[in-house]
Amino acid sequence: MDATESIAVIILIVAIVVLVYYYLLNSPGSLDKLRSFVPTTADAHMDEVLGGKPADLTTTEKPKKDSESVTKRIKVKLSDIDMAGINTDAFSSKIDAFLDAKSDELIKDWSLATTSDLEDLQSKFSETTANVDSLEKDYLEFKKSSKEFQEVTQEKLNDLDKRIESLENK
Repeated sequence: MDATESIAVIILIVAIVVLVYYYLLNSPGSLDKLRSFVPTTADAHMDEVLGGKPADLTTTEKPKKDSESVTKRIKVKLSDIDMAGINTDAFSSKIDAFLDAKSDELIKDWSLATTSDLEDLQSKFSETTANVDSLEKDYLEFKKSSKEFQEVTQEKLNDLDKRIESLENK
């Protein structure tokens, strides 16, 4: 799974969680059912362990006044949000802005290649190809001149051998 697929999955999960939250928030009947299943404390027997009164598991306790006020404040703040103005395009644009802001870090952390990196590699490849072609041309010229040099040297050696033989035979 590549990075874009991972981000898409994360976005979908967040969208589903937000939709479930707003559904529970806007339908009081389902919220009451949820409260009947969830105890008011993390552990139903914690009060008994800490020395308080034993917990009554048959009734659901109402939240304390402080938590009610916090809940009401959150509901008020969420109800102030215009839900008609929130759409996927705005959400997508926020994600795009975030990715644009963090793109350099993502590229560095995940060792990604950018188009400028690819252009640099392409220019280096072109330069290397030109250098190899130039070296091959120089090698062929050297090889040709080397053969000529060997032939000329061989002729001179043969000429010297003939002169030495003629001197020896005299």
